[in-house]
Amino acid sequence: STAPHVLEAKQAKGLRRKLVATATSECTIMAKEYLAIEGEPHREMGLACELDPDDAGGISGIRAPLNLSPHQRADLMGMIFSGEVDPGVDMLDIEGDEITENKVFDKEVKIDPVVSMGTKVSKAPSAKARKQRRLALTTGDLNMLLVRVTDVNG
Repeated sequence: STAPHVLEAKQAKGLRRKLVATATSECTIMAKEYLAIEGEPHREMGLACELDPDDAGGISGIRAPLNLSPHQRADLMGMIFSGEVDPGVDMLDIEGDEITENKVFDKEVKIDPVVSMGTKVSKAPSAKARKQRRLALTTGDLNMLLVRVTDVNG
């Protein structure tokens, strides 16, 4: 049985989605770029939010994909590529937006499709003020070993 505070809705793609909560604060913008492997299809940048513990059941470090309209996605990616937004540092105001659960992701943040991303993004205060980790910046050459393993059966 489902708790009375959990609402169910259907997404256009047919996935069932449950409203877990309405966000009460902002989250840290996260972006992941997939490694391009020659001869394989290019995967689009993944955009997510690191939720405030108040919006994640008191747990730090919970990331939720952003459910954005195509226009919002293009705007946010443009701000990232131009350097206007620094993923892992800058904040996204999600107060009042839905945090949902579905079969694909544990949690997902649904941004109102009519809201401009420019009005929702803000520069983060210092890491000390946010009381969150600060990731080390990498400058110069970075040596990596990349290994691709192919199963003999396919």
